[in-house]
Amino acid sequence: MGPIKRIGVILFVIFLMPVLFFSAYEISSLNQDEEVIKNIYQKQLDAILFSANQYADDVLSTWIVKMELGFDQFQSSNYESEIDELMNLNPAIELLIIYDTLENGGTMRYRDTINIKYAQPIYDLLQEKSDLTERLIKYQKSGFQKVEAINVEANKELIALLFHPGNKSKDEIIYGIVIDPFLFVDEVLGPKLQLISQGGFAISINEKDDFHPIYTTYDTLRSNNQRPLLTRDLWLLPNYQLGINTMGPSLDQLANERTQFNLIIILLLDIVLFIGVIFVFRNVRKEVQLAQNKSEFISSVSHELRTPLALINMFAETLEMGRVKTVEKQKEYFSIIHKETQRLTGIVNKILSFSQIEAGKKQLNFTNVRLDDISNNVLDTYDYHLQKEGFTVIRKIEQNVIIEADSDAMTEVIINLIDNAIKYSENEKELTVSLKKENNHALLSIADRGVGISKNDQRQIFDKFYRSATGDLAKKQGTGIGLALVKQIVEAHKGKLEVHSEMGKGSSFNIYFELLK
Repeated sequence: MGPIKRIGVILFVIFLMPVLFFSAYEISSLNQDEEVIKNIYQKQLDAILFSANQYADDVLSTWIVKMELGFDQFQSSNYESEIDELMNLNPAIELLIIYDTLENGGTMRYRDTINIKYAQPIYDLLQEKSDLTERLIKYQKSGFQKVEAINVEANKELIALLFHPGNKSKDEIIYGIVIDPFLFVDEVLGPKLQLISQGGFAISINEKDDFHPIYTTYDTLRSNNQRPLLTRDLWLLPNYQLGINTMGPSLDQLANERTQFNLIIILLLDIVLFIGVIFVFRNVRKEVQLAQNKSEFISSVSHELRTPLALINMFAETLEMGRVKTVEKQKEYFSIIHKETQRLTGIVNKILSFSQIEAGKKQLNFTNVRLDDISNNVLDTYDYHLQKEGFTVIRKIEQNVIIEADSDAMTEVIINLIDNAIKYSENEKELTVSLKKENNHALLSIADRGVGISKNDQRQIFDKFYRSATGDLAKKQGTGIGLALVKQIVEAHKGKLEVHSEMGKGSSFNIYFELLK
């Protein structure tokens, strides 16, 4: 396993794996946490509904006590006033009745003459349901006053609350308070529900077979037909139920929103950490690659220096020993020594220029220069060498292209790009150098028909010390700093450098400089 892969595995094991396990654990526990919160919330709502039910029972207990006291005075002179006072306790009370199970009849007190017709159906019902009256009497004898709620058949909207009055009355007596449930809800329960809700909850009352509320502390529930989040039977009114909603999102929505929020936070943290690990890995990989490139650079430079030095040494030694007899042969050897000396000088100068620019020690002398003159001068200088290498040179150089630049640096850029074109052109040896004005910029282009550069290498060829490890590019000797030097110089001139290449079809290096106005 290579060092870069090994570093990637270490980063994954140390950072990403624990985070992934932690994230998985947190995500799995979110549902459990939300369920606990939801249960706590429901218990709170349940307590609110219990309080409302308890209040309704307390109100009824007060009425029962007053009715017992009123009918105990049945034979007294104050009987009528006592009963009237009880009838006036609340507009929800429609009838007060006494039923004697032995006589199958009784006494009633009514709010309106229209209610007279409801008394006899109640008496008939009590006569039919003898087990009901027996059960109420039995409960009372056991020390527990049971209240039974039954619908008045003659008027489905009225409810009779039946109970045994207590030990002071005859065992056979059953009392009843007939109420209008709608008035009871509005007059009795409404104010209490408003007090309980305190604007934090929407409490409603509806019939069991219809969730559309007959009363609500929050009017939008009535118009939206929104189902209550939690419902409980209304103890006093058997066909009705209490419901409660949160003001705003439901519990499920709140739980889902909280779950989604926590998931987003966890995912964002994971993404940030993942990006951080990638950033660290890329930087480490870059440093490792740079170290490898430096090592290869030293090896390449050593080879590049060794070759001309060996030739110079060999031919100089031959000449020194007098083994070359003819003048022509001596001139050939001197020419080879001069050529290798120039080659050696070029390598050393390139390395020195690169190191100076990278260290920020090389001072560029910016003046107004004609880029067309510099381009033509370089091509003229290289003309003999290019012809000797078999190259066809195409010049498309527009005149009077003036930029602000360092003349020597521009010369070095063009020389390095031409050297690359010569080095990586094998079969089709054609070099095109063009210069033109384009949108307030000078465009210098140097193109060849050589081996081309792969997409992967195009992203890295301008990195210092980089050399392709595969393909035709890897077969050629070089230091790996030529294009890096070009990039540094172009950036120092605030220019833009582009490469366009296709494998087997050649490469084109385009450089943009701002024209002087």
